[in-house]
Amino acid sequence: MKNQLFRRNPDRYIINDLMSIFNIKSLDDKDFHFTKLDLINLNIVEKINEIKDKLEIYYLPCKANMYLINLTEKKTITILRQFLKYIDYNLKMKEKYIKGSKKYLYYIQKNNEKILVTFD
Repeated sequence: MKNQLFRRNPDRYIINDLMSIFNIKSLDDKDFHFTKLDLINLNIVEKINEIKDKLEIYYLPCKANMYLINLTEKKTITILRQFLKYIDYNLKMKEKYIKGSKKYLYYIQKNNEKILVTFD
């Protein structure tokens, strides 16, 4: 099946680069999460711009133009989500109120992982 996003399959090298940029120690870390404010503090846009040439190798040209031009924190989240999805992980989001304002909290979850819900 032809991939509609990538012309070259993402390998562990580019995944490891993205993980280090986003300060992800392990994909299975249940306590790892971040907000857009965390990404701003990490200067994520500049860091992704530094590896933009590497990322262009993986994306189809039309998709590279869409995701790698005029980078924002939102686009960097999308890039991470796309590469994680390829290795069977999802970048999930939930709303959380921090100091009275609504923030989006992002976390990583393995695909098809069961979430246990208990009712007391």
